[in-house]
Amino acid sequence: RAEAHLAELEEFDEFNFYISEYFDTPAPAENVLEGLAILMNWSGDSKQIVTKITGQRHTEDKKYPSKFKAFLEDLKARQPSQLPEAEKVRFEKKLTESVQWQKYDHDSEGYVERTAMNSYDVLKCSQACFHLFEWMRSLLAEEVRPPRYVEIDIKAFRQKEKELKEIGAWPSEPPLSSAA
Repeated sequence: RAEAHLAELEEFDEFNFYISEYFDTPAPAENVLEGLAILMNWSGDSKQIVTKITGQRHTEDKKYPSKFKAFLEDLKARQPSQLPEAEKVRFEKKLTESVQWQKYDHDSEGYVERTAMNSYDVLKCSQACFHLFEWMRSLLAEEVRPPRYVEIDIKAFRQKEKELKEIGAWPSEPPLSSAA
């Protein structure tokens, strides 16, 4: 399954576009890029890390598909076990810690200021970062991997589903197709 995310990443040689559209990179995407920098033994801010991935400084710059392909090959070869112990800890922390990412909690009727790293929030920031996150997430031991979503999101989804079903606005399930 993780290989599917790496394959999807191959379609994102425009990585720079997804980060450059932000003045400040959103916290979940920033943590993904900082985790990548640890794994790759790089330094720099989010935009500098993206430049190392793509070779582009700006979205409009010439693309370097061979540089991006070389990055993907290098990424495939990297494992947290190759890192010094302190860097392993930093890598895991970047993928699992809570970040400044506000969410509304319907149960407490208030905002929660920090949210644990999770796949859904990374996807909301950048599809390219999502696939990168899923790949790096697969490199962690299963018992410490960040969740796919947080409980606040699934509760909000179920609440909205219930409301929409009550007024007949929830889409019906598509019919199962029979195999021919």
